[in-house]
Amino acid sequence: MGPTDPSVCPEGSIRKTILDNYKELGLTSVPNKGDNGVHASASPLEGLAEKSNWLGASAETDPFGQALLSAGLSKETIAAWCIDPRVTQPGGEQGSVFDRLRTPMLTSVWPC
Repeated sequence: MGPTDPSVCPEGSIRKTILDNYKELGLTSVPNKGDNGVHASASPLEGLAEKSNWLGASAETDPFGQALLSAGLSKETIAAWCIDPRVTQPGGEQGSVFDRLRTPMLTSVWPC
């Protein structure tokens, strides 16, 4: 995928390829750190939250959301988790639910 900033991405990375071909791809502006063509979420839950925010996805239409619903979580709980509330961490401290559920091997990648 390459670094967040496509201008420093190595040749052959997805973001560098998008940068080099943005006009041919029909993009109206040069890709940058905030609008770089690809987004990677740190967990399936974070991916669901971001797809909900940016693409209008819902728990009912997203495969991970469907799995959470099938496992018995309510739409209300999923919605609450998708705004990254503070939760009690092991040891009693408060922290981000996104940080707590981060799973590097399950990173969700989707086009911006």
